[in-house]
Amino acid sequence: MSLIFITGGARSGKSTLAVQLAKKINGKVAFIATAQAGDDEMERRILLHKQERPEGWSTIEEPANVASAIDSAHGHNAIIIDCITLLLSNLICDSDDINETGWILDEIKKLVDSARRYNGTIIVISNEVGMGIVPENKLAREFRDLAGKANQMIASSADQVYVCFSGIPMLIKDIGDC
Repeated sequence: MSLIFITGGARSGKSTLAVQLAKKINGKVAFIATAQAGDDEMERRILLHKQERPEGWSTIEEPANVASAIDSAHGHNAIIIDCITLLLSNLICDSDDINETGWILDEIKKLVDSARRYNGTIIVISNEVGMGIVPENKLAREFRDLAGKANQMIASSADQVYVCFSGIPMLIKDIGDC
């Protein structure tokens, strides 16, 4: 069992690295996609991501209950989860009260627990959104804070952590051969 976490900015090479790492694992790969095609542009983005994946990989489209998707992905040697920030956005949009977000971090804890139990390699992708200016509105600040907390939760449990800058991955945590 191995948990690999990949973070970085938008278009920094996170998904490309995840695919490269998963290709090195012998066996079946599942791709858990959290994106939802709410408009034509997002639909095109999703299509491009699908075209980057090798033929024969399974795709599980799950915008909210990723822990359950992990638990149901039996028979796969590796799972890629793309991505945590879209998952958080989906969960926030499902929330009735932006002031009450503890349940969202509970969902991230469930995801981490499922990933740690999984008998294979799990590669989790997330955007690093806390390196810019402080957002001007409450919702954006809450999202940034949730993303930072979620990323910390996943990174602290991960065996390996990469950060990507301009297409260059940097390994910043490695607790042994994964």
